[in-house]
This record gives sequence, structure tokens and C-alpha cells, in this order.
Amino acid sequence: MKKVIIVTALLSTAVLTYQLLSDSIRETSIIEQEKILEAPKLQEETLIFDDKELDQLDKLEEDLEADFKPLPIEKRKEPVTLEKEEAEKEVKDIMVEADIEEVKEHFPTKRGIKPLIAITLPQKTISHLDIGDKVSLPYMGAGEYEATITTKTTHKNGSVTVSGNIDDLGKGYSVLLTEGKSMSFGTVTTPDGTFEIESKNGEGYIYSTKDIDKRWIDYSKSDTLKPHPH
Repeated sequence: MKKVIIVTALLSTAVLTYQLLSDSIRETSIIEQEKILEAPKLQEETLIFDDKELDQLDKLEEDLEADFKPLPIEKRKEPVTLEKEEAEKEVKDIMVEADIEEVKEHFPTKRGIKPLIAITLPQKTISHLDIGDKVSLPYMGAGEYEATITTKTTHKNGSVTVSGNIDDLGKGYSVLLTEGKSMSFGTVTTPDGTFEIESKNGEGYIYSTKDIDKRWIDYSKSDTLKPHPH
């Protein structure tokens, strides 16, 4: 049995074109498909379809909608910007200059040796440092330096030692810090000389190793070895 239906201009040109052309339209170039879609819409006219053709038309329309369904826009991944961790890493002030006279009330200086500066070095500061940490060193009468921790060792007695290199100066210049139960010690080697750090219960001093050497060497005596008389 034949059925009569009205196909109006409301049915898009793309749908009618899809049903009237062969499957080869899928293989046409993109430019050809665009020309087809841009063609003028058909005027209203009467077409006759039987049930089988109506089913085919419905299927073709479903296929067309699926084929021409806008593809989801892929979310553009933002370029990964690496933070300059090494350059912008927080620098820790582990030692702060203090008043020498106040520190002397709790911890005396080395006998006969004048410290360059007094410092506060709170307990657990050194033991809480990790590899990669950057630390600033207080002004020791010459230059100010920063160092990066490269090694950390925990000893059997519970003390902790960290070591590192002075930034931008190479491996020849280094820092070595050890923290015990109440005492902390350190050695810093810089282009301005070598310095010794000593603190007790969070307070202490920085000395020049030259001053320490002078204290223990008696330059009034000759270092010439004289043979013993027979």
C-alpha cells in the first residue's frame, strides 16, 4: 500500500541529499560535501513513499544526525610550566647574629679567642635540614654566602651531620654542620677563609680558624729542631 506524505522545506537539504545520493557520498571530498550542504533548500513538493521506504528514510536521517554530530572539542592541555624550584627555593636562615655580651652570660667564648660574631642556632635546626635545602650563612666579617645541603647522616649516638656546597663557588668551598644533644659544631670554607661554628643550647659563636691557630701556636718560639748533644 502506498502512502502520500508532504516533505517540506523544514527537512534540511542535507537529509534529502543524503537519501537521494548513493553511499559513495561518504567518499567524496570535504570540499564537495561542503558544496552540497551549501546548495539552496528544496521547495515544498509531494513525494510518495511506501512503508519500507519510510523506514529507510528514518534510518538515513538517524545516520545523518550521527555523522554530522559535532565532535567534542578536546580540552587543550595547558603547557607544563616548570617552577624554578632551585632558583626560587626558600632559603632558610638557620643562624642569626646575636649580641655577644648576652650570649656570654649563658655560654662563654673559647679562652683567649675573640669570636667574629655571636649567633643563635636553635636546637633541632640542623637535624631538620634535608638534602636540597638552601641555607644562608650569617655575615662573618667578609662575605655573605648561601649553601645547598647535599648529604645528611644520622649517627649511632643520635647526632646528625649535614654537609653541602657554597652556592656558585664549586666543591672547593663547603659547609659541614653537626648537631648533638645540646652542642652543635660546624666548619665553613669560603674564599674569605675558613670559619668554625660552636653553639650550646641554641647559642654560640663563629670564629676564624686563623684566630684559633694563633691561640695554640707560640710564635715566640722557634720551630727549628736542634740536634741533641751526644
